[in-house]
Amino acid sequence: MSHSNEWTDWHLTPEGWVGGSERTDGVGIEEKPIPPDRVLTKRWVEEQSSPFSSMYRGLETKWESDDKEAIQALLEKFGTCPEHL
Repeated sequence: MSHSNEWTDWHLTPEGWVGGSERTDGVGIEEKPIPPDRVLTKRWVEEQSSPFSSMYRGLETKWESDDKEAIQALLEKFGTCPEHL
């Protein structure tokens, strides 16, 4: 079991990045609806396997649409998702 495992989902939409569901240690998972117009979902993860190990921080792709041109255009307009919880 991880010492700490927190994450936040971010959905790229025509309006920009929208915060989604998130997991916080001691609180659990807070579910939020997925925007129907999303083209990409990323997950920002912060995980530490033990008190003695270093913290892993990184982005994971959770879902992407087949419309690669729309994804690229929105990434150019809004940049990458926030790197924080």
